[in-house]
Amino acid sequence: MILIADLGATNARFCVTKDCLTYSNKANYQINNFDSMEELCLAFLEDKGLEDINKAVIGVAAPILGDKVSFVNTNLKFSIKNLEKKIFSGGLIVVNDLELQAYALFNLEAGDLSYIGQKNLTEGPKILVAPGTGLGLAGILGETVIATEAGHINISDKELRPDLKEITDRFTKENYRAPTYEDFLSGKGITYFYETLSGRTNLELSSEKILLARGDKYSLQTIDVLNYLLSSYLRYMALVWGSYGGVLLSGSIVNSLLLEENYQEFRNTFEDSETMKDFMRTIPLAIVLIDELGFVGGLELSKKLK
Repeated sequence: MILIADLGATNARFCVTKDCLTYSNKANYQINNFDSMEELCLAFLEDKGLEDINKAVIGVAAPILGDKVSFVNTNLKFSIKNLEKKIFSGGLIVVNDLELQAYALFNLEAGDLSYIGQKNLTEGPKILVAPGTGLGLAGILGETVIATEAGHINISDKELRPDLKEITDRFTKENYRAPTYEDFLSGKGITYFYETLSGRTNLELSSEKILLARGDKYSLQTIDVLNYLLSSYLRYMALVWGSYGGVLLSGSIVNSLLLEENYQEFRNTFEDSETMKDFMRTIPLAIVLIDELGFVGGLELSKKLK
């Protein structure tokens, strides 16, 4: 059997596969409850009573720059070589978490996508974008997946309509730096938007509750600004990547933020390029509906360890 792990900034999700086609023994852990990656992996194996597992595919919310891996939004660090030596001597693959999820897109079926517009995916370059605790982006070129840290790009001044400028000015004053797209297109960004627009601080409302409270005018304003900023970000990334094959969105935040009633305005903002509007109109834009995208991507990568 092969262990598959999808580690974001907050949660660590585990499963195992026997055949690289299906998975079982799912479990979820809070990353901050563990002091090391070894402790986290062993906790899962012990809790499930799994023995003789010495292979793993692990996706992490961190850049992979060599042997040492340091998470961006939590204090967890580990050595790939040491983890392989201590637990996964049969083979270990460690990739960025969005890279892991992107491998799930190699075997898409018709019902796996909700299109924003009428264009279907083509064989060209694609990007997958997932707002969550952070903001992830992975590029897909043929059979190659490329991890990025594109969420850490600063927000363009051109996109600062009055309500967004108010939020940006507050952030810059409080943090002594300009905001990145990840600062705003994430769980913490949702709460920050609502606080600024409503004038209320120290909220007990979670980001999920804010997105679901569509009867609240400040929730609606928050959703509107977030959708505007997200579609603008996707436009920039599509132009940078030349992703005429498709722009794909995933994650629970997207599913709550972007409903069908928002699709047309979202698409209009996405296409709103002064110089490349015709190109933007050709790009397929869709939400990925697959549950547990990281596990499905892990199945694809696990075939390399058979």
